[in-house]
Amino acid sequence: MWLSAWLIGVAWASLPVSVQRDQAVRHWRGGRIVHETPQWANLPYDGVASVRFESSDGSPWLSARQLPAIFPDSSVPSVGEERSHETVRKGWHGASVGRGTLVVFPENGRAHLSWRHQVQALGGVWSVYVDAHNGAVIAAEAESWSIRAMIYETNAVDSDVGVVDLNGLYRGKSLRGEYAFATKCTDWRINPAPFGERICLDWTFAAKPGPQGDFFETPKEGDLDDPFAQPNVYHHVDTIARWADERYDLVLDYPIHVMTNFPLTNAFFGDFDEDGDRDLSFGISDDGFNFAYDADVVHHEYGHALVRLLAGSMWMQADSLGIDWTPGALNEGAADSFAMVLNPDPLLAEGMGRSDRWDQAIRNHEPDRVCPDDLQAQVHRSGQIWGSMIWNLVDDPLVGPELVGDLVVAAVATWDNGTNWPDAAESVLTMAARLLEVGEISASTHEAIVGHIEASGMLDCERIIDLELVPSMTQVLLNLGLSGEYERLAGGVQFKRRITPESSAIRLTVRDFNGADQGSGLALYLRLDAPVEHEATRIEGIGLHHAIPTKYDAVIELDEEQGVFTIDQSVVSGFDNASVLFGSLASINRNRAPLDADYMSLRLSAVAVQRSNEIVESTTQTGCTVAKQRSSPLGIVAVLLLLIPVIKRDT
Repeated sequence: MWLSAWLIGVAWASLPVSVQRDQAVRHWRGGRIVHETPQWANLPYDGVASVRFESSDGSPWLSARQLPAIFPDSSVPSVGEERSHETVRKGWHGASVGRGTLVVFPENGRAHLSWRHQVQALGGVWSVYVDAHNGAVIAAEAESWSIRAMIYETNAVDSDVGVVDLNGLYRGKSLRGEYAFATKCTDWRINPAPFGERICLDWTFAAKPGPQGDFFETPKEGDLDDPFAQPNVYHHVDTIARWADERYDLVLDYPIHVMTNFPLTNAFFGDFDEDGDRDLSFGISDDGFNFAYDADVVHHEYGHALVRLLAGSMWMQADSLGIDWTPGALNEGAADSFAMVLNPDPLLAEGMGRSDRWDQAIRNHEPDRVCPDDLQAQVHRSGQIWGSMIWNLVDDPLVGPELVGDLVVAAVATWDNGTNWPDAAESVLTMAARLLEVGEISASTHEAIVGHIEASGMLDCERIIDLELVPSMTQVLLNLGLSGEYERLAGGVQFKRRITPESSAIRLTVRDFNGADQGSGLALYLRLDAPVEHEATRIEGIGLHHAIPTKYDAVIELDEEQGVFTIDQSVVSGFDNASVLFGSLASINRNRAPLDADYMSLRLSAVAVQRSNEIVESTTQTGCTVAKQRSSPLGIVAVLLLLIPVIKRDT
């Protein structure tokens, strides 16, 4: 199960007497949500709070996420800050590493006295934790969430410039208020590559009030000197922050810093100015469109701050199937959810449709997306499965945006970095069942919610795509530029294809693989009648999750844009007696430098080849499977088998 119910107090039964607890109480439609965090040795706790749901009379009905049961014997570090800094610097190959902060970090039920270092690498900011007693890197957690997408309530396409009240401003001549302060980045060090460096070196309050105290600026979109961007983004940050506070008592620990007007086709949540606090930043695209102009981009990015407040850092995991990007995809989907609740529209970022990079919008949640068929092992793309489901709920007159907000806030409060697709779906069903039980929603509304969740496929979603049911799968892989045992980075979505009795082979076709031009190769690990198994681990010295294939029957490598692979008894022993061919994808670092990381993508399809050398393809028409046949030249197959290396391995 995705969570367990236990009696109040059990989570604390094994904690030492010296461990105290802090509570934060937040209102919810079905009662209240109580978050508890441990306080030990007056050090920051860098973990997710436990959560307890209570009825309006204070009686608990559900708890989730136990706190660590074991705390260190001493709060005095055996490993100094300087040594921990050197350990991180070596592991992260010269990336920018900040000074260490002593914290408590939970891992596998144990709290570690740890040094936390902020690391600028891979196009974002990471917290890297070093055990302060044994000097080992424990973990690396994402601290920034970056998108090349926008969502909107109003934007330069759909609305004219109007006059609004800026709420929550403090007295003075700057845009500094209760929930945020908005500035302009005036000096930066930015590498526009996908994982390039992004640092704001200096900033200022560029927008100045007029004689009456009003910020009446006119838009200068695309201009780095554009004071209009700051009051615009301040207003929209204040809108979602005030909504979260007044409706759910969700408040960040500090007014968030907002930076605008720098040349980067991106908007992100993270520490852009390296002051140790997370902020919101909104760049300008290379063809002159300002992310700060779009209200829903702002709501999405602040949504990441809310997800972190509710569920902690959600980015990636590793398990027996490979690298699991589900937590990151759910993070992106939840951020989109907040935007759609505040601005009920499935098209996210029409304003960016003016850019050459996109068409009508960057993301469109109106088409139904199903798990696992639409998984792509990339957080924004896979996150559209959650976003599509949320839009269906928002658009349903029996549900609507207000109730969706209640469901999302409560559901996300139960998540952590180990949450998978069934967990996420079950979390919504649990909250919907509770609201039905206490009379907050009707039976018909509950039925509608259940129907949309079931239609999404998330309830029983395993990260394996059946290539007999879909014509092809598009996947995204990451190359971290590492070598040795880490030169191959597994994807997070496997595939399978049924081997029918009349089949003599399965033909795999790879198209549009763009890694070869980026210093990357492609590996296809194959196994009969069971998924490829991986050992879940972390990269030594870096702390990032990693997965190493351990059980497979053969591996094929490709260094070209296209490739056709005929898999039969000669390639995989036992094929003639097998029922299903499974496969796992991985990138291969050919010549990229350490941490010179980049993404690549490909399309993969699979068809069965009959013993008469005719291809059998399955297509679905109104619920029925129809067989189609076409001839296949034997000569081409023979040549391809000679050219494509196939390595066999015993399990």
